[in-house]
Amino acid sequence: MVDLQKGVAVPLVKNDGSSISKIRTGVSWDVAQMGAPVDLDLFIVHKETKTVSYFGNRTAINGVQLSADNTTGAGDGDDEFAKFDATVTGDGTYVIAANIYNGASKNQSFALVSNAKATVYNDETNEALAEFKISADGGSNTGLIIGTLKDVGNTYIFEAAGTYVNGNINEITAAL
Repeated sequence: MVDLQKGVAVPLVKNDGSSISKIRTGVSWDVAQMGAPVDLDLFIVHKETKTVSYFGNRTAINGVQLSADNTTGAGDGDDEFAKFDATVTGDGTYVIAANIYNGASKNQSFALVSNAKATVYNDETNEALAEFKISADGGSNTGLIIGTLKDVGNTYIFEAAGTYVNGNINEITAAL
């Protein structure tokens, strides 16, 4: 497994160099401070078309399937995940992002989140291919661009971003 740093890209291939067509990206987090649970929502944006898969429409993007919404971050392992199938998704860039649901109105930010990380898996074998530990310095931001997954014809390249932003799903999508 590759331990990724911000800005590093990795082609997602099998040990023999052949393509992996089914990828899963998982996101996990813990609540850093006591109080109301922090509802982080994973969402995917097809950058070229601005189509969004999110908790209200988990299959809006052809070939992408989001998990059910975890509203607390409680428990071990991935709290939310997205599955990608390169034999179905169209070529282009898929932005993997998260925001705190109603973060501004609840006065919540990434300052309340700790131990956030994204893990990229070969969804055919469940093998972890890359892990990206997201900086704990989220400050007053309510959104996060985790990284991008580029579909390059039946395989993917993942690039870690780790860029904090402010906004809800619509505002973050419009800014891409």
